[in-house]
Amino acid sequence: MISSILVVDDSKSSRKINLAMVRELTGENVTCLEADSGEVALDILGSQRVDVVLLDLTMPGISGFDVLAQMRSKHLHGRVIVVSADIQRLAKERVASLGATGFIEKPIKIEALRAMLTQLGAIHE
Repeated sequence: MISSILVVDDSKSSRKINLAMVRELTGENVTCLEADSGEVALDILGSQRVDVVLLDLTMPGISGFDVLAQMRSKHLHGRVIVVSADIQRLAKERVASLGATGFIEKPIKIEALRAMLTQLGAIHE
């Protein structure tokens, strides 16, 4: 069962929109967390259980690619859905090789997020 979702994006407006969609889809059943950088995301992932991460790729400092790599090397758990405007095949292949569960094109459409969260068991249709 999914009880927590972490939304990681350096853009405050993107974070707010993504959090609002997650809350709309999951209701009160899921705790929503947020991080404005890869560094903050890794701190959260290292200190508490997170079931699903919505992860932006392009961020200053520690990028989404770096977060995925560090999650793997530090054995941090959580299924990662990459959220990015970089929809190139190579980017998708790279995040998959780093352990990402899914990929959603930015800006997120609620239908795509619903499908992914349903697949992961966070919501039930």
